Formats: sequence, structure tokens, C-alpha cells
Amino acid sequence: MADKYTKVAAAAVESPAADAWKDLAVEKEVQPPKVKSNLTYRQLEQQVANLDTQAADIASRKSEVEAEMAKVKTAAEKE
Repeated sequence: MADKYTKVAAAAVESPAADAWKDLAVEKEVQPPKVKSNLTYRQLEQQVANLDTQAADIASRKSEVEAEMAKVKTAAEKE
């Protein structure tokens, strides 16, 4: 059976009319088929190493974005 998406009744959303649909809640019902997979400890170690690398990259990128945000805020406050 495929995933099922159902609109959820919610309070009024305060968004521009054109974008209001982006804030509506949708319930996703997932019923995946039975899946079997083979794993090794070494594969899991590699996944952990990859995640560590990704986390470091994300932290670095976050610092860059925060620095740029500070520059934008400073420029915006000058006027």
C-alpha cells in the first residue's frame, strides 16, 4: 500500500493568500513493505565516520552563514 497523505483540520493560518497552503498541516501515513537487509559492523562504522564528517562540515557551514547574517544585519542597520 502506498503512503497516504491527508489534510489535517487546523486553526486559521496567518500567511499571504498565495502561500497559505505551505503552512497547512498534512498527515502522512506510511505503510512500507517488509524490508530485509544485511549489515556488517564495518559498514556501520563507516556510516558513523561519514556522519561525523558531515556534522563537521555542517558546523563549519553554519558558522559561515551566521557570519554572513551578522554582516547583513550590520548593513541593514546602517540606514
